[in-house]
Amino acid sequence: MKHMKIGVILLALLLAAMAIVPIVSAGCNIPVLPSDVKTLQASQSPEKDMFAYLGITKPAVSPGAKWLTYASSKKEVDVLLGKSGKRTDVRNVIGYLRGMNEKVVLYSGNDGNFYTILQKGEMVSVTIVTPTGIGLKVDQSADVYSREIPLDQNNRSIHTTHYELSRISLADIGSSEFSTAAVYSTHITRTDSWVYLGISRASLYTDGTFIYDYGNQILAINDNSNTYQALGFDQCQFTHSTRITGITGYIDSSVIWSVYTAMPPKHSVNAWISCNIYGSTNGNSVTSDWVATGFGCFGIP
Repeated sequence: MKHMKIGVILLALLLAAMAIVPIVSAGCNIPVLPSDVKTLQASQSPEKDMFAYLGITKPAVSPGAKWLTYASSKKEVDVLLGKSGKRTDVRNVIGYLRGMNEKVVLYSGNDGNFYTILQKGEMVSVTIVTPTGIGLKVDQSADVYSREIPLDQNNRSIHTTHYELSRISLADIGSSEFSTAAVYSTHITRTDSWVYLGISRASLYTDGTFIYDYGNQILAINDNSNTYQALGFDQCQFTHSTRITGITGYIDSSVIWSVYTAMPPKHSVNAWISCNIYGSTNGNSVTSDWVATGFGCFGIP
């Protein structure tokens, strides 16, 4: 009987201890990292002027009508979308031009193509427009550690960025007022890959297209950020979003992965890419590695 009472008391103490341990579920907030976590900073080279980077002459700032964003001209754009009968085909409106006798809406369709809606008087026409590729580049970044920790070739990060610059012209849509109008598109894909035990196991793709009226304003940002992880690896958290600050547009992304095992190694990436109204791009990422207590994404922290 005495031994039974002792056993009951020990069980009660064990349950009480378990009750005060916080439970962390997959996809929750970024955990507070332990003090001995290995943190490294991976930085692209300094800000790149895409036109200079590709060896191309910079365009002049258009002296004509300025492109307006959808947010600033929503009422007029919605009327024109209704007249065109294409409202349900629109993925997102890129920009709007208002002239003396003409109006133009530029939009990306659900099929992935770009279109214009041109109104001349009472006539409304829809035309597909094909971007003209100007050039592309690939840049690979080196790891720069925030602490003096030797580079482990079997457990590290790889960072690669693809750039593609294009021009979308209105020369062939039948406009009299806007035949020389154009916008520029910079597509950036930054890949941050986690190399674990010598093999790339997971990747964060901070991916998007910045469309801008050169020298005037950012018109639209299409965010297509996504992730990949190999079998045996869990994605604990993934977020991505866009923002515009002054003359620059940004795409932010973050991810936490875990090995699907007990006492799991974990890896986090916080990344961003940007492009401004003059075609200058930038980007960065911070990655961290630590070992959690528990199983997979439920491991703490």
